[in-house]
Amino acid sequence: MHEALRPLSEVKPLRDPWLIAAFSGFTDQPGAANLTVKTLVDAWGAIPFMDLDPERFYDFTVQRPRVRLERGERVLDWPENRVYIARPDGAGRDILLMAGVEPHLRWRTFTLAIEDMLRETGCTTSVTLGAQGSPVPHTRPLPVNLSASHPDFETAFGLKAPQSRYQGQTGIVGVLNLHLRAQGWKNASLWGMSPHYINTGPNPHVGLAQIALLDKALGTSTDLTSLREQGEQFNEQVAEVLRESGGEAQQYVRQLEEQYDNQRPSLPSGDAPAELPPTGDILDDLEKFLRDQRKGSDPQ
Repeated sequence: MHEALRPLSEVKPLRDPWLIAAFSGFTDQPGAANLTVKTLVDAWGAIPFMDLDPERFYDFTVQRPRVRLERGERVLDWPENRVYIARPDGAGRDILLMAGVEPHLRWRTFTLAIEDMLRETGCTTSVTLGAQGSPVPHTRPLPVNLSASHPDFETAFGLKAPQSRYQGQTGIVGVLNLHLRAQGWKNASLWGMSPHYINTGPNPHVGLAQIALLDKALGTSTDLTSLREQGEQFNEQVAEVLRESGGEAQQYVRQLEEQYDNQRPSLPSGDAPAELPPTGDILDDLEKFLRDQRKGSDPQ
């Protein structure tokens, strides 16, 4: 087993497993896809399986560890890439769930470590999740784009996977997917389109859309009560700020609604965020409000 891997439970071949993974950073802004995976960890009763040692992959002056209190004691939280095993009802297979942070260093080593873990468990199918800011309104169901190495995924998710024409910088999701495809393995990516004017925290509606597609593909029925409640609170916060922000912000959202209703936005598939029209400062109040809300609820 790769030296960067730290087993947390018994390592053995699994039952026709899939990997479902998300990495906060370039391809998950601001953390909505990670929220999707963490929701699945809780809803499916997943158990910790493996960690990747953070020491070799992160510049801790860029992504610093965080200190918090636990039962009166101060403890450190390091950037974490943790893998869980789940056996959700209806799936007929085991699922590896990975919630991680895009590494700063040694991407090839990071990718090889994940490959080694997949070989140890017999996993040759993976689905990566991402979130990218897009010109869509928060008042409409959020689109999800599919990119895939095999047409089976189009059938499983009920989505078309157009050939990506993107060329340019990529994130760890792009590097990992291309590496795994080079092994002859199957993988896909589900990209949640999130309103680009709300970027101060994870949008629960991305997770609702992605999990609906995963349930369709896997035959599962995930309890989304908690995520729906978060989505309702999110909507209330956004609506409150829009009421207080004046007509310009509301007019911008109405324009996006008209664009969405007339023709669902043609948004690119791929492994990099799309280039978006500038919005100026019209929703600064919204971003400040959401940021203050999070500070108020998270002492860290």
